[in-house]
Amino acid sequence: MKHVLQLGIWTSLFLLGWTTATAVPAYRYTVDLVHVIDDRVKVELKTPIIRQKKVTFHFPKIIPGTYTSYDFGRVVSHFRAMDRNGNELPVEHPDINSWTIRKADQLYMISYWVDDTYDMTEGKPVSGMSGTNIEEGRNFLLNGHGFFGYLEGFEQLPLTIDVLKPEGMFGSSAYAQVQSDGQVDHYEAPDYAYVVDMPMMYCSPDTATVHIGDTEVLISVYSPNQQVEASYLAEAYTGLLRSQAAYLGGELPVDRYAFLMYFMSEPLPIGTGALEHNYSSVYCLPEMDQESLRPFLVNIAAHEFFHILTPLQLHSREIHDFDFNDPEMSRHLWLYEGVTEYFAHHNQVRSGLITREEFIRRMGEKIQESKSLYQDDLPFTRLSEGCLDKYAHEYGNVYQKGALIAMCLDLELINWSGGTYRLIDLMGDLAAQYGPDRPFRDKDLIRDIAALTSPRIRAFFDQYVTGDTPLDYAHFLNLAGIGYLEPADTLVFTLGDVSLGLNPESGRLVVNGVYQLNEFGRALGYKEGDELISIQGQPLPKTAFGPFFKGIFAEVNEGDRFEVAVLRKEGGSAREVTLTAPIRRVRKVFAPVLEIRDPIAGRQEMIRLAWLQG
Repeated sequence: MKHVLQLGIWTSLFLLGWTTATAVPAYRYTVDLVHVIDDRVKVELKTPIIRQKKVTFHFPKIIPGTYTSYDFGRVVSHFRAMDRNGNELPVEHPDINSWTIRKADQLYMISYWVDDTYDMTEGKPVSGMSGTNIEEGRNFLLNGHGFFGYLEGFEQLPLTIDVLKPEGMFGSSAYAQVQSDGQVDHYEAPDYAYVVDMPMMYCSPDTATVHIGDTEVLISVYSPNQQVEASYLAEAYTGLLRSQAAYLGGELPVDRYAFLMYFMSEPLPIGTGALEHNYSSVYCLPEMDQESLRPFLVNIAAHEFFHILTPLQLHSREIHDFDFNDPEMSRHLWLYEGVTEYFAHHNQVRSGLITREEFIRRMGEKIQESKSLYQDDLPFTRLSEGCLDKYAHEYGNVYQKGALIAMCLDLELINWSGGTYRLIDLMGDLAAQYGPDRPFRDKDLIRDIAALTSPRIRAFFDQYVTGDTPLDYAHFLNLAGIGYLEPADTLVFTLGDVSLGLNPESGRLVVNGVYQLNEFGRALGYKEGDELISIQGQPLPKTAFGPFFKGIFAEVNEGDRFEVAVLRKEGGSAREVTLTAPIRRVRKVFAPVLEIRDPIAGRQEMIRLAWLQG
């Protein structure tokens, strides 16, 4: 299975010796999806004119929204740089993502072959939603960063991309205008960042369109066994999208949007989920009955779609001028991921898509996850700045505590304003103050929030976001008449807090994720895609996993040698591997008890109404 990416950008810029008499410079890319060889496709680039003697061509090390280094240069092979007569120019390959071209003032064309990431067997696996797929005759998933690179210093030049497509395949994307002659699709984009932000997917067409006010929403589905249909998702998403438009004040801040949905017919050793973009989102998920998937798909779509607010309308300079090979992380993941995740659930309770009991239950689960798996007194701004390295293991907390910070901030704003000002109002005011083309300074954001509200809100950030004080859930929830009993904790045996799913073909439990492993899990050495065969020599059952694990743990003692046999797929083959480590108890935090108290009156009633009903 393979993946393809593509880029396009048109602007008028002059740089590095260009004069007003010079024609508008541009990258002109061609990607051939017709002539696939060994799950690889050829990419050609007619370069802009270069005046300097040396230039470096880069593929991204990291892309926005992933917060992990993937080194997409790994997909490139047979790299060549040529002059107008087809003569090769000297090329050095100083690192995995870079090619330095000498005699660059003679450069006319670059060509290379790209492999996809879905079949990658060496190095860090690329998550499915961030990766690329080249599956001849079936599917091409084109994330731009996996197919196209840029010349250093020329990132702001426009690009055009011609995609040679197989007969019967349709290209889905959020590009505003796509010209096609039937065999070639022609895309244009203003700069390289736009190409990375505009994924494409080619397959036999299964699409549906939903109109929400003036916004056109495309849903494109690749489901190899037709278990998920675009028309079904259109029906499932329509109510959600309408509620989100109402939540944002009646209008959506974009005129178009695309959901690109790739469903795996068999499990792959890659992470699954979704990745947001300004005008679209990419999904890589296991294929199963669409009715069973519906609640999960609605929740994940709700999160990704709300990214049209942040970072599209509201972001820092670090996001606006993203460095694909040496990025500086923003301090405000509580905003980009936390607020987005909170809005995804809060919108559903305010619009009646879920009950208040369900909403409170979900927040309780986030408290449990945050307290049990992550460092509760780590300042969230410090986590954000170090999410690529020092605090990479804490990153998952942006979807837990990040959302809880947003919840508590929402309640504090409602309490402070007497019910007239909420978090969504603050986001609207910040978006109006800044906007898509006016990024804020990272260090100034909290000061600006305080200026829009009060010193009391600044104190909230100083204590709970930049400070190391754990959130006082009992206090904030009590403002709305919600009782809170601190979650109990104890020492228990676990499998290592590994994320497990079910492979429907083999019937085995499969490792879906390893980012939340505790110390014992890391010692065992799980890898994504591992299928569990036996534990302590006892074969896993097909059902009733809970009683099976309970029985296993009842027979072990602290320090005993623990064995997990897994089926591991590597290099196109599978082999049985035994993972061993001394078992140890870990602190397990159980869910808090949250109680909706009724009846309530006075200020608590006012805050609850403003919070959950508006």
